[in-house]
Amino acid sequence: MADKKRYGLLEMDEETKKRLDKEIRKQPFHRPTGEELKAMLKEKRKGLPRPIDVHCHPYTKTGWKSLGRFRPHLEKYLYNKENVTAETITAEAPTDEEWVQVYRELGVATTPVGWDAETTMGLRPPYGPDELYQSNTNDYMASLRDRFPDVVIAAWGSVDPWKGKKALEEAERAIKKLKLIGLKFQQTGQAFMISDRQFYPLWDLLQEMEAPVQFHTGYTGLGGGAPGGLGVKLKYTMNVIPDFDDVAADFPKLKMILLHPAEGRDEDAVLVCRHKGNCYRELSGMWPEYMPINVPKTWYELNRRQQDKYMFGSEFNLFPLSGILYQQYQLDYREGILEKLLWKNTIRILGPELERSGVNLKEWRINLAEV
Repeated sequence: MADKKRYGLLEMDEETKKRLDKEIRKQPFHRPTGEELKAMLKEKRKGLPRPIDVHCHPYTKTGWKSLGRFRPHLEKYLYNKENVTAETITAEAPTDEEWVQVYRELGVATTPVGWDAETTMGLRPPYGPDELYQSNTNDYMASLRDRFPDVVIAAWGSVDPWKGKKALEEAERAIKKLKLIGLKFQQTGQAFMISDRQFYPLWDLLQEMEAPVQFHTGYTGLGGGAPGGLGVKLKYTMNVIPDFDDVAADFPKLKMILLHPAEGRDEDAVLVCRHKGNCYRELSGMWPEYMPINVPKTWYELNRRQQDKYMFGSEFNLFPLSGILYQQYQLDYREGILEKLLWKNTIRILGPELERSGVNLKEWRINLAEV
């Protein structure tokens, strides 16, 4: 029998590691993983509450259309696929039930996010009009939670900030009527700067309702590698200072989650998160193995001063949930950090909002005496 080696919290021989390293990158990402890897991952969390995925997308047979014409290009950019059409994407995409089943089999709870960029992606430039585009509505996000409560413990809504008064009305409906946990924004897709004063009434309303908000930070794969980036401008998510910092300062009671490792603005995201007590981070959108190299400041602070600020996100189903967890368990975290990332910090940071949304946190709180 080949000698086993230690890779973070996982133990396996070199041949097994090589085989699993290849397996996690096989397509399609949304199918349940092989039994060997599934058993390995479930063994590592035995006796612990489920990890909570705070950032993923229901890119199902209809849900993928929220990316519109960007999705065929993402198939090439992320997966090296050719001859991609709307029909081939739909054929490979999961049903809602299949999407949820991956979480169920891996023993992970999730809070998926909506997407509404109807103005800029569906109706008019810079990216529209686009006949492929279809929003993942707040009603759809609430329905995922209501239909699959064992897995989808809560959900994040989204509003199109360009809709003005209608955006305010929809934000209030999403939080108060639909009981969504908060709202998510993707500023490159929605083509807006969060510090633009015309959007301040929206942040003011969310602050008043005590609804947290997710903002995309740093590099985006949307349009990545295409001529002109398909029109996408990185300025919308690269201006962490002053853009994000201004909003955090002007709305001190608005709980802001800076999405993704903020590649390209690694140090700025770290500094804003250190300086502003209402700012937090999550780390989806990058294979975990690249974090120590691509975002070294984030990696350093995650393991030290800011260890209580970070939450787990997978970017499923653009990335495979099993593969993201597999790599997370292999990183050289300091003792106790991975547990904080996977669920402890989420309960500390978002506990009140999750309970307001109707989530019973007993599963996690009985394992977290200090909360």
